[in-house]
Amino acid sequence: RGEIRPTLTTLLTPFDPLVWDRQRARDAFGFDYTIECYVPAAKRRYGYFCLPILRRGALVGRADAKALRPEGRFLIHALYLEPGVGVNDDLLADLAGAILDCARWHRTPRVTIVRSEPTELTPRLQATLDSLTT
Repeated sequence: RGEIRPTLTTLLTPFDPLVWDRQRARDAFGFDYTIECYVPAAKRRYGYFCLPILRRGALVGRADAKALRPEGRFLIHALYLEPGVGVNDDLLADLAGAILDCARWHRTPRVTIVRSEPTELTPRLQATLDSLTT
């Protein structure tokens, strides 16, 4: 009835029930997801082990991330937003919070984003992350 509004933004594991049933993820969210670690490297579209991004009840993107524990760094090789997801301050804050939560859980508090699609997301999100960790 619209009385409860989702507020959480988080990075999901590829084995989360929300996405492991690929057809259900496509039907419910229009989100086509494959765990690409099982795909030959030359045929991967998003990366080895992309994490779906759940934002306020919608699957809005995916992050190809790796925890580099010896360095204390959470590396995002690439972050992809789904078509039609606009970049604004609310999205940046939500993404930064979710990424930092995941990075801290991995005990890798420094976050580096190598690239994103759309490309203008990279510097803006990196700046938001940096402002939250300094």
